[in-house]
Amino acid sequence: MPNSSRDQRIQVLKDILLRLHHGASPDSVEADFQAHFSDVSPIEVSLMEHELMNGDHGVGFEDVMKLCTVHAKVMAAGVQGKEVPDSQQEGHPVWIFKQENLALQAGLHRIQRLLDALETAESQGQDLDPGLLRGLTRQYQLLDQFQRHYRRKEELFFPIMESYGHDAPPKVMWGVDDQIRDLFGLAKEALKGLVDQAGDASVAQVLATYQAFVQEFKDMIFKEEAILIPLLLSLFSEDDWLAIAKDSPEFGYAIIQPDKEWVPSRVKFGAQGENGELAGAGLGAEAQNEGPAEASADAPVSAIQPGPTAKPVASSVSDSASNPATSPTAKPSSNSAADSTTSPAPNPEADLPFGGGYLSLKEANLILNHLPFEITFIDKNDLFKYFNTSIAIENKLFPRVPSAIGRHVKMCHPPRSLDMVMTLIDDLKHKRRTSESMWFHRSDGRFAYVTYIGVFDDQDQYMGVLEYVHDIAPLLDLGPDKRGLAPLEGDGEQAKD
Repeated sequence: MPNSSRDQRIQVLKDILLRLHHGASPDSVEADFQAHFSDVSPIEVSLMEHELMNGDHGVGFEDVMKLCTVHAKVMAAGVQGKEVPDSQQEGHPVWIFKQENLALQAGLHRIQRLLDALETAESQGQDLDPGLLRGLTRQYQLLDQFQRHYRRKEELFFPIMESYGHDAPPKVMWGVDDQIRDLFGLAKEALKGLVDQAGDASVAQVLATYQAFVQEFKDMIFKEEAILIPLLLSLFSEDDWLAIAKDSPEFGYAIIQPDKEWVPSRVKFGAQGENGELAGAGLGAEAQNEGPAEASADAPVSAIQPGPTAKPVASSVSDSASNPATSPTAKPSSNSAADSTTSPAPNPEADLPFGGGYLSLKEANLILNHLPFEITFIDKNDLFKYFNTSIAIENKLFPRVPSAIGRHVKMCHPPRSLDMVMTLIDDLKHKRRTSESMWFHRSDGRFAYVTYIGVFDDQDQYMGVLEYVHDIAPLLDLGPDKRGLAPLEGDGEQAKD
C-alpha cells in the first residue's frame, strides 16, 4: 500500500480516537471503523498513537491510556489471528508469554472458586475455614508472579520497540501496568486483613478489591494478545527475539518454567544451498530480500554483519530505507560500522594513566567487576552506556541487561517516575546538585542504598551520571571494631582513631 494511502488510514484512526477523547460513545465510532478497515495493521495503530502523543492535539499518554480499552475492543476483530509460525515454537519468547497468560488466568479461576466458598460460609454465618484461607494466601502468592511477566515486557520488549520508533505503546502500557500493580497491592492488603482478623475485614471486602484488580488484569491480557504481540511480530527481527530469549531468565517467569530452549533455524554465511549458490552472503538471512546490501554508517555493526558470527541485537536493517517510521534509531557513534573498521582494537594489556597511577584496560575492567556495587553510567547524551557485572544475577537489586545499552534514560523508567528522574539528571548536569541518594527496605530483607553523582572532566565539561547501588543491610550490624590489618601500600601504620 502506498505511503499516502497508509497515512490516510492512520489519519482516520486518529480521528476516531480523538472523537472518543472528546466524548463520543464507542457505538458511534464502531460503524465508521468497520466501514474503513477490514484488516487493521498494528503498525498503523502504533504510528497513530505516536502522532497523538507527540502532535499538537492536546492529547498526552494519560489520555491515550484512557482510550486504550475502547481502542482494544474496537480493534479486536481486526488483529486476532495474526501469527508468525516461529512464535508458536516452544521456548520462543512469544510462546512463553502466552503460556504465562494461560497459567495466570487459571490462577484467577482458582482464586475465584476459593472466594466463592468463603463467601458462602460467611453468608451462612459459619466460621471461615483456616485451610481455605491458607490456600487463598498461597494462590495470591502464585498470582503475584505476574510481576515477572510485566518486568520482562517492560525491560526487554519495550526498549526494542522504542529503537524502532514506537515509543507511545510502551508508555501507555507501562502506565496501565502500574495501575494494575497498585490494584493487586490493595487486594493483598484486604486478604491479609481477613487472615489476621483485623478490624472490620470481611470476605466482601476481599472480593471487591480482587474483582477490581481482575477486571483490569484481564483487559491487559487481551491487549497483550490482541495488540502488543501482533505489533511485536510485525517489528522484531529474529535477532531481536534471540536477544530477548537470552536475557529473559534474569527476570524470571510467571508460574510456568520453560524447559526447552528456542533454537531458530539460521542461514549460515557462506553455506551452499541445494543449487550450489551461496546463502546469506553479505547480509544476515533476514535482510537478503530487503534490497541492496548497503547500510548506513549509523547502523549497528551486528545488524549488517553476516550469519552465525553476528551477535543478537535490538535492531534490524529491514525496511529502514523505505519506512523511516519503523526503522531503528541510530546507536551511539562508538558502535558505528565506520568506527569498527577504522579504529584498531586497543591493547588490553597496555598501561594507561588512570587516577593516581596506571592500569591496563583489562585491569580496569576487572576492578570495576570486582567492586561490591551495581554501577550504571548514563552518558552526556542521556544514553544508558555501561553497567558492571560484579553482582551475581540472582543477587542484583536492579537487574540490567545488554539489550538496554544505547537506550535513552527517559525510556528506562515508568511514566510515574519519569519527571523525577529527568529533573534529577538536569540538576546534576547543571550542578544544582552534586549528588543525590535514596534508600529503602525491600521485602526480601535487603536495604538498598542508591547514589547518583554528576560526572565532569578536567575542563569541567559534563560527561554523564554515575549511579551505584548496594545492599547496606550487612553494614548496619557489623558488631565490635575489627582492626589490625595493614594498608595495601605497606607502610605498616595502623589505622588511627
